[in-house]
Amino acid sequence: MGKKGKIIDIIMAVIMSLAIGALATFLARRGKSYEELQHMPLAGMLIKGLIESVVLGVIVILIFPIGKWGKALADKVKVHPPGIKFSLINAIPYTLVNTTVVGGILSFINIMKAHGEMPDPKPPLIMMWLRSQALMFPVTLICSYILAVILAPVIVGLVIGRPGGPGRPEETDK
Repeated sequence: MGKKGKIIDIIMAVIMSLAIGALATFLARRGKSYEELQHMPLAGMLIKGLIESVVLGVIVILIFPIGKWGKALADKVKVHPPGIKFSLINAIPYTLVNTTVVGGILSFINIMKAHGEMPDPKPPLIMMWLRSQALMFPVTLICSYILAVILAPVIVGLVIGRPGGPGRPEETDK
């Protein structure tokens, strides 16, 4: 992937990570008692969540060739940019990786920290994490997909200077 393709991926990772990090912070606070919320100040939780999410999101986008996966998937089903069909297909890898890898790792880290601070007897760590994932995964998956479908054509238009979605690999290499 060319320089512009990597720039597009990094911008997507940062914006999606900010949005999903903020959403996950609010979902984690939902249903907590007043006493529990006193130990979890919103500003601190939000800033920490956003920083962790962006750092991990950028690391993941640098490791996994998500942009290439999106283009390969679109080629496989024979849809090409510009167009809504291309955006809908191209968003699938961004969504799945962002939600499963980034969201899963961050929630595990935060659940592990909370588990370590709990008094005995405490529930098994894996059960706490699975419960958290069951509550957050569907919401973050849907929001991440909608965000990827909307953002990708806009970001590509800004980086490449051409609206309508990512071009063929040879176009993004320029």
